[in-house]
Amino acid sequence: MTSQIEVLAVLVAAIALFILDRWRYDVTAMLALLALALLRILPERELFSGFGNPAVITVAGVMIVSRALWNVGLVDAITAWLLRHVQARGGQFLALTGLLVLTSTLISDVGALAVFLPVALQIGRRSEQSTSKWLMPMAFSALLGGIITLIGTVPNILISNFRAHAVGHPFGMFSFTPVGAAIAGGDLLLIWLAARWLVPQRKSPTSAVAQELAEYVTEVELNEESKFIGSSLGELLEEVNCDVSVLGVIRDEKRRAPGRYLRLKAGDILLLEAEPEDLKVLLDAAKGTLSEDRGLAKKFLVSDEIAIEEAVLGPDSPLIGQSVGRFGLRRRVGVNMLAVARRGSRVRERLSQITLHAGDVLLLQGDKALLGEAMGQLGLLPLAKRDLRIGKPTRILSALTVFTAAVMAAASGWLSVDVAFLGAAGLMLMLGHISLREMYASIEWPIVILLGAFMPIGLAMQKTGVAAGVAHGFVALSHYMPAAGMVAILMATCMLLSNFINNAATAVIFAPVALGIAHGMGISVDPLLMAVAVGSCLPFLTPVGHQCTALVMTPGGYRFTDYARLGAPVSVLTLLIGTPAILMVWPLHP
Repeated sequence: MTSQIEVLAVLVAAIALFILDRWRYDVTAMLALLALALLRILPERELFSGFGNPAVITVAGVMIVSRALWNVGLVDAITAWLLRHVQARGGQFLALTGLLVLTSTLISDVGALAVFLPVALQIGRRSEQSTSKWLMPMAFSALLGGIITLIGTVPNILISNFRAHAVGHPFGMFSFTPVGAAIAGGDLLLIWLAARWLVPQRKSPTSAVAQELAEYVTEVELNEESKFIGSSLGELLEEVNCDVSVLGVIRDEKRRAPGRYLRLKAGDILLLEAEPEDLKVLLDAAKGTLSEDRGLAKKFLVSDEIAIEEAVLGPDSPLIGQSVGRFGLRRRVGVNMLAVARRGSRVRERLSQITLHAGDVLLLQGDKALLGEAMGQLGLLPLAKRDLRIGKPTRILSALTVFTAAVMAAASGWLSVDVAFLGAAGLMLMLGHISLREMYASIEWPIVILLGAFMPIGLAMQKTGVAAGVAHGFVALSHYMPAAGMVAILMATCMLLSNFINNAATAVIFAPVALGIAHGMGISVDPLLMAVAVGSCLPFLTPVGHQCTALVMTPGGYRFTDYARLGAPVSVLTLLIGTPAILMVWPLHP
């Protein structure tokens, strides 16, 4: 009983930390694993067994193959076809969301969204219309594509691996397809029909530099040679005559109210709201420099070789959890951060002190030749128009051949999924479709650490009887409903929890619970595992449940509560379609 209480306490604490999001999910998972070790709940030989689990190898292999398919220009070729053949705005919306469903069955959902997101923004800017009604449906579409195949999303791989340990056979490559395709088709149809009314029209706080770039918070330091030293702040604004709002003046590390009669001194830092064009006017007139660029000559700020780019902070960026001052952005990669927008609003803090989060939109400035490479190193996804990488047909065909061979080898049972995709990753490397550096960079190490560290939690739940105890509570509910209702309840529970914690962690927690329910009710475990897989993969109610929904929040100008307006009906439809589909393909009593 003591061990059960200890495991339950570790589990509850981990879930609470996931929800609070104070530390990244891989750090929380490692802390939970450390707690298991200190409490001696598992023997030492089992503590790190998760890192050698085939599911972890499969996930890493799929990530590498996904990046290789992206590298050869497969998705860019699809995008080019879209822009060339579909001109109507409504048709482009249907095509973007539909293609996202298809491509996210092959490559990672975040990777697919990263390719199509700039395309959607480009279309919106060209038509001078907001894309807020597009971006949330696009994020949902990327999630829907992942549930169709085994390799589409991490929870599917975990659930397949758990089934292999529980009943001796994993789910196959296309075991998820009948249920996943039915849910994806129904949900996508609802999104097409209802997004127009359910997704709010928001003005994004981000846009292209060439057109209506929203105001950003920026810092400008006055140099000693500025003619406004000794002048009042009001005199500066009157003479500069540009659309700039002064939010504060920082002097001697203290923020002062921006009174019009405040006399300016050399070294004063003006906290501003300004569009890039107005910012350049002020810098030129006031002889000021961006506070991140204290040694940078003004001619470099306005040189034709210098570019300004917008980018969204990707889920695996090294900037997450860092402040610009602590990270040393200029020193490390040679670019300046001019401003930050987050969750539909501008961040009103000193730039050097802002702690960055996934989904933040950054306004960056730097040398054109280096900016793209720097953004790649920083895990930033560009929001402006980018050049499509149309690969040679032979390279695309070669990569698709390797991918298809891996899928067929795994589907036929000739090779296990982990071996098939690890082999495919090696072939992609040898064929030059991915470099060694890109191969390691393509692996989402936080996910790998989360899986390796958190999977022993599931093992501890089984060994100590916590999973059986939780399952007993679900079984008690079965006395008041048909057995089929348990599939819906389990799916709904996982779907709700995955809106607040990582979907892989949700799958790890509820897979052993599903096994306990199956034993307690005397039914097959397969429909329950399918319910866990579907529920874990589809967090539609909040922007924090998945990387895709978080990435579109600021570009779309959404508020936290906006997601439930479309997400709630889609979640209900998922249950209505998913429950009978699961029971039809995976009956309770096979």
